[in-house]
Amino acid sequence: AWWWVVSPAHALMVAVSVLIVTCPCALSLATPAAMLAAAGQLARQGILVRELQSFEALTQVDTVVFDKTGTLTRDGQRLDRQWTAPGVDAQQALQCAAALAAHSWHPLSRALVQAWQAASTHSSADTPWPLPTWTSVQEIPGRGIEALMAPGPDLVERPTQVPCADGLCAESERHVRLGSWAFAQEGRHAAQAPLEARQAQVHLFDDARWLASFALSEELREVAPATLEALRALGLSVRILSGDRPVAVAALAARLGLPDGTAFGGCSPTDKLHHLQALQQAGHRVLMVGDGLNDGPVMAAAHVSMAVGAAVPLTQARADLVLMGDRLDHVVQTLQLSRRTLRVVRQNL
Repeated sequence: AWWWVVSPAHALMVAVSVLIVTCPCALSLATPAAMLAAAGQLARQGILVRELQSFEALTQVDTVVFDKTGTLTRDGQRLDRQWTAPGVDAQQALQCAAALAAHSWHPLSRALVQAWQAASTHSSADTPWPLPTWTSVQEIPGRGIEALMAPGPDLVERPTQVPCADGLCAESERHVRLGSWAFAQEGRHAAQAPLEARQAQVHLFDDARWLASFALSEELREVAPATLEALRALGLSVRILSGDRPVAVAALAARLGLPDGTAFGGCSPTDKLHHLQALQQAGHRVLMVGDGLNDGPVMAAAHVSMAVGAAVPLTQARADLVLMGDRLDHVVQTLQLSRRTLRVVRQNL
């Protein structure tokens, strides 16, 4: 404006120079400024954004896949019922299962540990069973835990003069498995079929046979039904992929009002990955929400992923966003904020 009176040509050059200098700065700030502001808002709500690019990916999502245990259900199951084989001490079976479960981050494993702690606190026994000693422990994601139990007290009560059968003497190492029925009984004699209770179940086997089963009650997160309804209102498809028994997954899906063919149980980490890849090959953009070790591969392969609550470190490391609390409705809020953020980015540009 100053130069226009003296020399319009020079005034035009000054104006163009200002635009040339300032436009790249504004253009370079248009996207990160909006995304950083959105990330700061989410952080104040307890949602950590590990990848800013996830905002753009969230706006393209059309399918949301949930894990069940510890994600749609509360991370605080409790032992509801216990079955033991003839001659097996129920208290010692629970102690053995809890000692093995202590090596796992799985919500059902933590529930067994808490059940044993509660039982031992209220126990009236003068001489409690000594804790088992494990010489090796390995967790198979989505299936269970297996370990070698060092020589020690036998789970099966026998008269002192009766020799141990099937090589299960206290003086020998025993191979013990804790987990799903299919995993725990593999290569062993199953004295009975899996329990018909419509609950999450964990089974304990030693080298030869079934020892005990534990049914654990799961409490659906209070906001889960409203969260899934809100996601469907946003035009998103909702699915469940779980390693739990199909009957338990189907019961939960019915409570959430999900149609048939959208909830799948008995899924190994590989099965989950195959389901996800099938959705992607069909052209869907997928958000994966989970918390378990068996969710790691599918979280890494999804277009965008969220880790919920007390997720295992590997799951958090693979996730684009981490929901620090147990507010499942933050999934909806994050999706809505991502859409608003991209509108702001386009406005800035």
